[in-house]
Amino acid sequence: MAQFQELNEEQWTLIQELMGWSPPKERGKPRTNLKRVWNAILYILTRGCRWEDLPKDPRYAHRATAHRWLMFWQKAGVFDRVLTGLLKRAAAEGKIDWNRLIGDGSFSPCTRRRKSGNSRI
Repeated sequence: MAQFQELNEEQWTLIQELMGWSPPKERGKPRTNLKRVWNAILYILTRGCRWEDLPKDPRYAHRATAHRWLMFWQKAGVFDRVLTGLLKRAAAEGKIDWNRLIGDGSFSPCTRRRKSGNSRI
């Protein structure tokens, strides 16, 4: 697997535009660099690894900080806006081969559980 490349300035600018969000005013301790937070999130997503496996490296925010921001951005709709915007841009530029798309429902939550003796196929 190729080495992870952190966001360059052009990519970071694009993500900031897609976020359509301004961080709340700082109080107390200075805020973590949000580019480092996105580097950490993208590292985890592209590597498929656990938060504990995030390298302790100045290019990435601490795993707890990155996870906290991810949860906040998910609730606020920011994360979906960025991923959707990146997907639309990649599709418009022909960077996605739709013939190779695969869906994996193994992590989908199930709202109802099967009871023993009541199996449906």
